[in-house]
Amino acid sequence: MGFIERIKEVIESGVLLEDLMTIPLAGATDMMIDEEENVLPRPLSKYHRAFLQSWNGADMDKIRVHGVGKTEEFIKPLSREHQEWDEIIDEVARKLENKVILFADDPAGFMYFELENGPIIQLDTDGGATEVIAENMSDFFLNYLFGKRANEYAGDDWLQELIDAKIVS
Repeated sequence: MGFIERIKEVIESGVLLEDLMTIPLAGATDMMIDEEENVLPRPLSKYHRAFLQSWNGADMDKIRVHGVGKTEEFIKPLSREHQEWDEIIDEVARKLENKVILFADDPAGFMYFELENGPIIQLDTDGGATEVIAENMSDFFLNYLFGKRANEYAGDDWLQELIDAKIVS
C-alpha cells in the first residue's frame, strides 16, 4: 500500500475527529505546484507533489499539512507567508545546512521539515531540538504517523486506535 492510499484509509476510517478535519475535495494543479516551487528554496519531492495533487493541504486532526496557492479555510499555505515562522525556518536551514521546506505542523507544537534529499525532520518548538523521524514523506505518513511506528508520534493509545481500526496489523 502506498502512502496516499494509507491517508485515504485513515480519513475514511473514523479514527480522526471529523470536527477537527478540513480535507480539500481536490488537489492542487500542476500549475499551482509549479508556481509554489518558484518561491520555495528548491523543487518539491515526488512524494510532496503526490500529496498536493491528491489534497491541496489538509488538516487531519493529528497533523496539519500545508497547501499551495489559495488554500481552503484552516489550511495554511506552504510558502513563507508566515512571517512569525521565517526566523525558525531560516534557523533550521542554517543548522542543518540544507534547503528545508516546512510542510506540516501539529497541535502539540511540532514542526515538520523535508530536507532536500528526502529525510523528514521534526522540530520541537519548545526546546529547539531537531530529530530525523522518517526516510522521506512516504515513510512519514505510511509508517510514522499512520503506521507501525505511530506510537513514536502520538503514543501507544494512538497506535492501538490504528490497530483497532485495522489500519495497522
